Amino acid sequence: MKQTYKTINYEWLFRPTGDPFTDAGGYALKEYSILFPDLDILEIIMKVTDIYVDKWNAKINPYFLNSKITQPAFNSKQKKEETRKYYTSLIMEKIPYIEGFCRISGQNTKLFPACRDNSVLSGSGKFVNFHHGFQDGIMLSKEMIIRLYFLPLASEYLQDKIAVVHSNNIQIAEFFSTCCCKENIDAVGRNVSDGILRSVSRSPGTALFRYVDKLLAEAKIYSDENNYTIALYHFTNFGATPDVKIYTLPFEAFRFYRFTQKAKYKQQWNSFVASYYMADKEHKKAEYNEYDSTFICEDSQNSIIIKEDDFRYWSNRIYNNLINDKSILPFFLKRSIKHKLSFEIIRNYEINIRKMKKETISKIEQMADFILASNNEQGIKKAIKKLDGVKNSYLLRRFVLKDIVAKYYNEGNQNVIVTVEDYAEYLFPDTNSWQETRDVLLIAIYQKLHEKNLYVEANLPEDEDSEENVEL
Repeated sequence: MKQTYKTINYEWLFRPTGDPFTDAGGYALKEYSILFPDLDILEIIMKVTDIYVDKWNAKINPYFLNSKITQPAFNSKQKKEETRKYYTSLIMEKIPYIEGFCRISGQNTKLFPACRDNSVLSGSGKFVNFHHGFQDGIMLSKEMIIRLYFLPLASEYLQDKIAVVHSNNIQIAEFFSTCCCKENIDAVGRNVSDGILRSVSRSPGTALFRYVDKLLAEAKIYSDENNYTIALYHFTNFGATPDVKIYTLPFEAFRFYRFTQKAKYKQQWNSFVASYYMADKEHKKAEYNEYDSTFICEDSQNSIIIKEDDFRYWSNRIYNNLINDKSILPFFLKRSIKHKLSFEIIRNYEINIRKMKKETISKIEQMADFILASNNEQGIKKAIKKLDGVKNSYLLRRFVLKDIVAKYYNEGNQNVIVTVEDYAEYLFPDTNSWQETRDVLLIAIYQKLHEKNLYVEANLPEDEDSEENVEL
């Protein structure tokens, strides 16, 4: 970028701030400055203005309400000219300003009002009692206001609102914004761009995981040890009801999901998740076909087969629960009865997300091994039925003491399968963990049966109406 204007702090046009909207806009601006190094900042602004007005028909209302571009009283030529006038005046500091600290960057510099016409979710400049110190708007540096202008290029339509992806990791945040910007630039270059980039995902939760898939496939910028959080901001700045909802994938869930995508576990995990997609409005009657991992939608005339390439963008119960910090263990249990599901997935989930102690899950595995080794088929079935019928902490304690500890001793084993420390510190450290322990024990039993190619008929747990099931 040509540094034509001495009034601009060029470092702050690109420097990360932690604000999702200005950062995304800054990454888009950075991409443009790389593509057009011979243009100065005003020329880049006008180049993007041409896209907004000529290609997108000035439809950027979800970002900037009553801006120079979205003003219906202006024709295309006037929209461009008024935009040029505003940003020229902003750059040259010809419009009223105050001196102080920018609300986003923290710069001690000249500040200008940021209202709904030039920023996102900042309130209206007409209501001075809305803003700090009765100011005309949130006061920002000119650099932050310029960056926000590029936000439409670094985001996309998702359902009826705009989606912006951000992260506490700068490279991850830049990755998503740059991907959107490159897609927009490519579409403009091919003359097929007619508006804001549209996501094929049918829900914010699923969109977030599809973004992560793209990250895992294309960006090698992280390690298991780093605590990277990814958030999707789903917002609109349009009309009388501006709104934003934030969907966050905590670092624990991010690391767990990355683990499931390892070659060793990916197929099992994807097959498990596939059965929990929820059909969209277009395919309300679609039902999942376990045999070939498709959804089949039948009507009076024909059957429609929907493959994973399409349904992987529907809303998904598993994704929704992970985002909302709701347990997916009941889903694991239901899946385990009839299908192989590596216990390493369960182990990773319990330790990293549910915070189960490693000693606890190791002891549970040991008890599962004993149940299978000390019982015939009928005995295993009886044990499963008994466990499945456990409805409180007391009954589970009795099962462990009678059906495992006492039985292990009566069989003449010299060592102890459950010590006092195991019992008090790991299996029953409090009264609230018994259900988690029971379910993990059942899953361990089922998976060990699968490993031995044994099947014991059991009742499927009900999870469809569980309070743990969250829809987005």
